[in-house]
Amino acid sequence: PPDTKKRRGASRGAPKAPAAPPSIDLNTTHPSLNNFQADKLVLYLTADKAEAVTWALNGLLQATADISANYCLGSSGEKILLALVKLFDEAIDWNGSSDDETIDTAELMGKLQSGSSSWDSASLSGTQQKWEQHCQEKLASPLASSSDPNHLIDLDSDGRILDAIVAILRNLSFVAQNLRLMAYTPQVMRILTGALYYKSGARSGDDRSGEDGSSSSSSSANMCVNAIHTLINLAPLIDITGRQYFIDRAFLESDAKEITCTIPDQQEGDSDRLPSFGMASFLGFGGMKLAKQYDSKAETLDASVSPSAILDVSGSLIGAYLAIFPALASVLSPNGCRSMSTSSSSGWHRSSVQATLELLTALMEYPDNNIIFENVPLEMLHHLTELLFIPRLGPDALDYTDPISNTVVRVMALKFMRYDATIDTDMRDRACEVLASLTELSNHCKVALGMSQYKTHVENGQEGTSVAETTSSRRLNVRLFDSLISMIGSSSNRGDGGQVAMRLLTNLATVPQNRAGILYVERKLLSLAGKDANISRLACSGIFSQYS
Repeated sequence: PPDTKKRRGASRGAPKAPAAPPSIDLNTTHPSLNNFQADKLVLYLTADKAEAVTWALNGLLQATADISANYCLGSSGEKILLALVKLFDEAIDWNGSSDDETIDTAELMGKLQSGSSSWDSASLSGTQQKWEQHCQEKLASPLASSSDPNHLIDLDSDGRILDAIVAILRNLSFVAQNLRLMAYTPQVMRILTGALYYKSGARSGDDRSGEDGSSSSSSSANMCVNAIHTLINLAPLIDITGRQYFIDRAFLESDAKEITCTIPDQQEGDSDRLPSFGMASFLGFGGMKLAKQYDSKAETLDASVSPSAILDVSGSLIGAYLAIFPALASVLSPNGCRSMSTSSSSGWHRSSVQATLELLTALMEYPDNNIIFENVPLEMLHHLTELLFIPRLGPDALDYTDPISNTVVRVMALKFMRYDATIDTDMRDRACEVLASLTELSNHCKVALGMSQYKTHVENGQEGTSVAETTSSRRLNVRLFDSLISMIGSSSNRGDGGQVAMRLLTNLATVPQNRAGILYVERKLLSLAGKDANISRLACSGIFSQYS
């Protein structure tokens, strides 16, 4: 009988050509916006009638909150963003012109070289300082002792508009196609920075939040928290050196919809004006030389490219990025941040601090931002250290409910509870992770963290007054080392909290100034190492080996 078996591959047809990669389906319209494109939607956002503006804001809230739509701003999307910026400025009563301020390249280069000054508001330009002070006055807590009530915004009208705008920006940042449109628009970065100065403490009965994410209260989802979440999503594009923006301006050129709808300042049709992106193709031999200095695989630019050339292109955006860090430092400062809703005497707003720690961790993942974190101010390190031993309950906790004005269903005595139940472990582990990353960048942070600060009071004999002077001390930071030992021996850590504490302790041991601190915890660490083989391995190889 004939062989009915088919040879291997005999039934295969002709080889097929590889299928083209599927195009990204960009949803630039939404039923909540009557399927309007950006150009037409801007007309409603900039209309004189309040009803039209309200309809546009509500429609954007619904469209951006629709997780199944992945709403993209699309071509001319920066016009929508600029319209939202204009509404934000009108609601907060800002008449400045910081967006048109001339950037001093030499001054900006000096700020980048001295990263420690970038955390101080004094390093901001004149108009940026005015913007900071204006936001602090308008968005302050409505406590009688915190700010002049005549300067505060009206929470029932202007406050709702500001909340809606920041919530829209937060929702937009969850769609990847909107990231460049937002991160490369300095005006958007300015209002996000201004929203960071919002302080908790809304009036009673003002706790309102909806599915769209907007909120006007001091609850967990306020304007400051939404702004920080937006910056977390934009963190991959926040480069304080301006190199990433310079690379995109020089080489990002394509007629594909995925490019033209996701970067700002695009021209439709023929235009005599040179495009803002893809400049290298119009520079002739200069563009060829620039292309040779670009590593497309690593997406990095050669160091031989002049920093002044980069600053000339991205100077205004770098200034907007640097203004973020003084605002983040103010969030981590407990002065004037007390929340009336929780009556917490700690001075911190829990959700804002949590989001700030997450943002700092995200920004430190990119080496180009290391220059900012290599010289963190001593005061900020002190605040981060305090978060290691914040209590979970009691009046000093971040989420304290006053039993006088609220019903408490159960009261637990702190003295009968163990360490794991009394400490806010989530906040502790987040702060320890930030401190571990900071100490890996420079010896300055290691030395400053191992030593504590103290205040000396100098008496003035003539006037009979006492003047407090804060000085650097050789005193051991006992609270820090005690907290790290407690973390290592703790049974409740957020993920690998114990290993993060060991990593921080190992970093501190690499500088001789912290030898006294290592000797202080040596006995306790040896006791823990005798009970856990993993602790023993890390302690012997990373800590005690430093002094062998």
